[in-house]
Amino acid sequence: MSTYQAAEFVQSATLTDTPEEVTEQVRTRVLDTLAAITAGYRQEGVDIAREYATTHCNGQSSLPRASLLDGSNTTIAAEGAALANGVAANALDIDDGHREVKGHPAAVVVPPALAAAEAVDASIGEFLDAVFIGYELAVRTGLAIHATDDVYTGTGSWGALGAAAAVSRLLDLKQEQTAHALSVAEYHAPRTPIMRGVENPAMTKDGVGWSAHTGYVAAQLAAAGFTGSKTIFDVSDALETLGDRFHVTRGYLKPYPCCRWAQPGVEAVLTLTDEQSIPPEHVETIRVSTFEEATHLRTRTPASPEEAQYSYPYPVAAALVRGQFTQTEHTTAVRTDPEVLALTERVDLVVDDDIDARFPSECLARVDIETPSKTYSSPVTRARGSRESPLSKTAQLQKARRLVVPTLSSTVVSDSVEQLTDPSVPVSRLTTLW
Repeated sequence: MSTYQAAEFVQSATLTDTPEEVTEQVRTRVLDTLAAITAGYRQEGVDIAREYATTHCNGQSSLPRASLLDGSNTTIAAEGAALANGVAANALDIDDGHREVKGHPAAVVVPPALAAAEAVDASIGEFLDAVFIGYELAVRTGLAIHATDDVYTGTGSWGALGAAAAVSRLLDLKQEQTAHALSVAEYHAPRTPIMRGVENPAMTKDGVGWSAHTGYVAAQLAAAGFTGSKTIFDVSDALETLGDRFHVTRGYLKPYPCCRWAQPGVEAVLTLTDEQSIPPEHVETIRVSTFEEATHLRTRTPASPEEAQYSYPYPVAAALVRGQFTQTEHTTAVRTDPEVLALTERVDLVVDDDIDARFPSECLARVDIETPSKTYSSPVTRARGSRESPLSKTAQLQKARRLVVPTLSSTVVSDSVEQLTDPSVPVSRLTTLW
């Protein structure tokens, strides 16, 4: 397979040629990402990216524009909207993910696709086709990179190509232009050494915003004649299942705003505390048996929302004390709660060989909560939202409503579902809701 075959897929693929489940999963990931973006704009630090995009990526008023999904009805240059909305999509760590590629395809594809769709006045159907194309190529880029790179790199490193694919489709680039757009995007993509980010959390996170921006600009450059030097697809078999295996059906949705690696432990704790009363002050130890990568989430006293997200002890302790782990648990008031912080010091992370062998295909944990009188033990637990344990449609909508409030009315969720089910309406009918 080759870059030109990927470009042919960008030009020709449509959801009408796929099983209905694929279309449904694309719609689900779009709605989930829109809600994540809106909530993300309430996160500390995202205002910096929004201000930068508004000031430095705004362009001339005559250039194609797109919406910032922050409830302000602000429009800026489309590539600036891709950047700011991309940063916001990943800011809360509530965005969709894909286990095998170990990253966030929808967060890096939906913002530039939506910006391009709005800029060219595309229909909902055209927008969803572009998201599908970008998602499938983003995941395959990541799988190819992981197979050849000794360093585990995050979403930014492979998402730019998917972003460029989606934008190239919407900008109606020719096949050769599209091939160059994919190449330019992959070549210019941020490297995102994600384990450094896990151990030293910061606003850079998965590099999603800059990758979304890179993909958008790559398509613009290629349309103007800028050339690239092939892609990883020319030395990889990652495209062999293209059109037959649909990665968008193999992703997961997150119920909790923290690293996916910590979510099985949060799920196990909340299940145990739902079943029986476990006073936090009686807890001597919370032992989390998990896979090796998850034990790098070591932060116990998070000084920022990012440190709260890239922690295992903190969300587990907060869930036990507060009975939930939501955006509220990112706030300074909760991050400095003495009861929660005291419990983080009693969380032990240990590698379980069987659980470790099943990662990344399965993301699992087992939790033992020890008190003076009893040890409460969970079974091996997977986080909800995976294909084996999917969120129900009701739970998906509840999550989206929880994320959009208080920025928007919760009715935006049902209104958006209605728009997303009609492929003929202009995408502006969707963006004006946000």
